[in-house]
Amino acid sequence: MIAIYGREMLSNLLKSHRLGFLLLLLVVISPQWVAAQGIVNIEDLRREGQIGFFSSLSLALSGLRGNDKRDNYSIEARFDKNTTDIDSFFIAQKSKMKKNDMVMADSSMLHGRVVFKNDSKYDPEIFIQQTKNPFLRYHQRDILGAGARITLNDHARIGLGLLTENEEDMNAIKTRTERITSYFHDDYEVAENIDFNVTMYYQPSIDSTKDYKASMLGSFDFKINDNIEISFQYNTFFDSMPPATAVKRDEAISTKLTYYFQK
Repeated sequence: MIAIYGREMLSNLLKSHRLGFLLLLLVVISPQWVAAQGIVNIEDLRREGQIGFFSSLSLALSGLRGNDKRDNYSIEARFDKNTTDIDSFFIAQKSKMKKNDMVMADSSMLHGRVVFKNDSKYDPEIFIQQTKNPFLRYHQRDILGAGARITLNDHARIGLGLLTENEEDMNAIKTRTERITSYFHDDYEVAENIDFNVTMYYQPSIDSTKDYKASMLGSFDFKINDNIEISFQYNTFFDSMPPATAVKRDEAISTKLTYYFQK
């Protein structure tokens, strides 16, 4: 009797956590999906509507041994501080890709943003960002901007503003560009504990419509419990006028494990 009851409890436990077990197994057996890249979804993991201090840590690792030796990693830390009047957050991200002990890609990003909440659907925001991607695109890109975050409904947002971009390429050539910045974000609930979110950015130069940057970031997020989330992501970035040593488009597919620290 006790043995039968014990088997039933174990069976129910496995069923309730089957999705989590399958996803964790997929993360382990699919390391080739993880790529070192500098595209980060700023909108993902926002804590809108929540008051307090929040933090999370995301990690992606992969390795390959055989004809080639490959080691890739990406780590991202996020800190949110929300009050009744202000939402603010800071993100630090680092990625690296090595092949036969030679560094093939190395990128980093720092991003800070402050949103001033009010009773309307238009919330002013300011942001600052520094990105480095010296192996693939540019030595350093600094951004300072401001705009408005507009609520469309309970799961969709758009943003519109202006930014100043200072970019230095691998040949130490520096350029400054003023851009219009716009974004669209939607977070759609596919099923219980499963969300699909997409973010699209479009940043044309004020001086020339032929000079623009655009990106799309999509993610299926599987919530395992209150602390753990697994995401399958596809990111693409397009620069119509990239530095001389760079191509116009970057793409990345990755699997990411995120741990949320409780207050």
